[in-house]
Amino acid sequence: MTPSNFVLNVLSENLTEIPEISVEHIHTFFIPETETATDVPILVISDLPVIREDYGNDNPVDTVKGVQIIIYYPQKYFDGDMESIESRIKSTLLKNRIRCFSDAGHVITPDTQNIINTLKFNYVKEAN
Repeated sequence: MTPSNFVLNVLSENLTEIPEISVEHIHTFFIPETETATDVPILVISDLPVIREDYGNDNPVDTVKGVQIIIYYPQKYFDGDMESIESRIKSTLLKNRIRCFSDAGHVITPDTQNIINTLKFNYVKEAN
């Protein structure tokens, strides 16, 4: 399972903790053409390069994997509580040992005028 799919599963199983997000608006790698929502946040999860691999006796012991989540907020979401949504995403993932190590902050995209933020996370996957 890719790191993106792993994190998608964790979020999907815990969406009661993040009521502003629904599973149909969480995607891996890209936003499909069928996604037409303009009034709710959309999440895109993608893999990051492997951060580190640890070895013992020339055998892999564990790997630190990473993902990034780009949150696309609607153009007029200034009234929404973006910080609260992001805090609940971080908290939900942390409960599953997926740790945030980078929060890029909010920017407005020049092409669509959406507000976006990129959060980066890592977790340890132990070797079988």
